[in-house]
Amino acid sequence: MWIMKFRLLLLDANVVIYLYELGIWDSFISQCQVTLTQTVVDESDYWIDESGVRHAIDLQADIQKGKINCIEVSLEILNDFLKKYGPVYLERMDPGEAESLAFLFHNEDEWLFTSGDEIVFKVLGAAGRFEQGISLEEILQKIGLSRSGLRVQFTKQFRLNVTKKGQFDGIAGFEGGK
Repeated sequence: MWIMKFRLLLLDANVVIYLYELGIWDSFISQCQVTLTQTVVDESDYWIDESGVRHAIDLQADIQKGKINCIEVSLEILNDFLKKYGPVYLERMDPGEAESLAFLFHNEDEWLFTSGDEIVFKVLGAAGRFEQGISLEEILQKIGLSRSGLRVQFTKQFRLNVTKKGQFDGIAGFEGGK
C-alpha cells in the first residue's frame, strides 16, 4: 500500500505559485496531502513565466476533485492568533500567512507549514514551534522531486537561519509585541 509522505501539510501562496513555476504542482500534490486556507487559495491565482506571460492557477478544480484540501479558519481563531502576535510581526505578515499560522497554532495535530517568507519561520521560532516549519527543499528531497538552484527562500538553510532569529526574538520577549 502506497502512503503519502506528508499528510498534514500547509502551504503558503508563494510555495503554490513556485511549484507551478517549476512545473511540478501535479507531481507534488500526488505525493503530499496538501491543505490550503481559503485565503491562500485566493492569493494563488496566477504565476508569471520568464517571458512575462501570466498563467492562471485553478486550485478550485483540484479542490473539487479531492486532490487538495481547503479549510476555512474562523474569525475567532484568527483574532486569537492576531492578538498574541501583535504589532511586532503583523505588519510583515500577509493574510494567507496569518490565517495558516492561526490554524496551525490552534490545531493539536502535528501539521507542517512551508513558506518562502521569512516572517513565517520567525513566528514559528519565536513561538517555540520551529519543528512545524519545513522548507520546500526538504519536502522535495523527501518525495523524490529534488531540484538544484531553488530560490534561496525555499531552502533548508534559509529556514534554519530565519527560525533561529525568531527563537532569539522569543527569548528576548518580542513574541506578542511585548
